Amino acid sequence: MAIHAEFEINVNCRHPVTLNIMRLTSMSIEQLKALVAPPDTPSEVGTLSQWRDIERSLGVKLPTDYREFVFAYGSGLFAGFYRVYNPFASSQHSALFSSVTRVCKYNRESQQKFPGRFPFPYYPEKTGLLPWGNDENGNDYFWQTSGPPDAWHVVEDENRGNGIKSHAFTFTEFLISILNNETEPLAGGYPTEEDYVFESWADS
Repeated sequence: MAIHAEFEINVNCRHPVTLNIMRLTSMSIEQLKALVAPPDTPSEVGTLSQWRDIERSLGVKLPTDYREFVFAYGSGLFAGFYRVYNPFASSQHSALFSSVTRVCKYNRESQQKFPGRFPFPYYPEKTGLLPWGNDENGNDYFWQTSGPPDAWHVVEDENRGNGIKSHAFTFTEFLISILNNETEPLAGGYPTEEDYVFESWADS
């Protein structure tokens, strides 16, 4: 709760537009938590100070709804399908910083061979795609880092299918749209009733 209070003080004084975005972000994360309940004790959750250190290391401010997601859920499998990178994860395969480095490096190299298949630049290039997760079918998910972070749209990459597609949703809006059957997921027959759970890797 202290995280919310700190930002509301700042935006009430100087940035009313930002406050509206914060309210919408708060609504989105609450909607997501209503669809998929977070664990009572999320695993691998750091502090706000550590979060800021990670943002400084990346050189970008990350979206608020993503931060709220990580603090609420921690490390695990979301809704039976999505693996959202966690800046505090111990595994190099699920940690944000190592995953950003790995995925962007691979895609930049692939882009040199197949430029038509990879139409967007990749982080750290300006407006480049910044990965936030993947799924059980091996597809990747990114933010397009254009404009303020809380307005970044999602880009999905179906690696063994139709390639890249943009969605006019933020991170949480995208997940909510999938779970509400409003956006087609990259998996047939998904989601089922059994998918509306979060599998914390602390329980594995």
